[in-house]
Amino acid sequence: MADLYSLSLSFANISKTVLCVVLKVPQIISLVNSKSTTGLSLSGTLLELTSFTIGLCYNVFSGYALSSYLEYPILVGQVLLLLALLLHYSRRIGPKWLAAFGVYSAVVYALSTGMFPGALLVTLMSLCTPLSAASRLVQIRTMHFSQNSESVSVLTWSIAVYTCVMRIFITLDRGFDAPLLANYSVSLILNLAVITLALKLRRPSKKDEKIE
Repeated sequence: MADLYSLSLSFANISKTVLCVVLKVPQIISLVNSKSTTGLSLSGTLLELTSFTIGLCYNVFSGYALSSYLEYPILVGQVLLLLALLLHYSRRIGPKWLAAFGVYSAVVYALSTGMFPGALLVTLMSLCTPLSAASRLVQIRTMHFSQNSESVSVLTWSIAVYTCVMRIFITLDRGFDAPLLANYSVSLILNLAVITLALKLRRPSKKDEKIE
């Protein structure tokens, strides 16, 4: 029985990491195929990028082994690509955004190399949970107002749900860490809300059914 539990825990760890690495790939593919940003939130993507970037800078600054936070640089890269595609298909790419990327790169370098006090990064890390929650709330709001979710990848959000469940399982194994469990639980609920709304908006309305 103990061996089965240990095997389940190992599977949870490995599958969580692997799926985190490809988390945004379905959304990127969906956006490229549809070439439409309707239902996708630029603000939500920026908030998510901020959250992932803070996590990446904190781990680099702390000197942790790359294997322990490998998903962070990959996720940051995926979100940056997603952001570039959002700007491209909404025809917003211009000098302002290129300058913003330059400032972003400089800040990331400064935070990662210790040019800012370590206490600042610790403070910023405490903001990751509200930033992550805010990104999901903004995404829900965007879909609600546009009444369109065709460009939203349900698979990406389903992967996010799975990784949240695995993180809760792993955290419970380590002990009852209330802040972490609260973080993952809130993310899980909001991810499910995004999926529910996305699927609801894709169902034909009763009016459409009558026309058909």
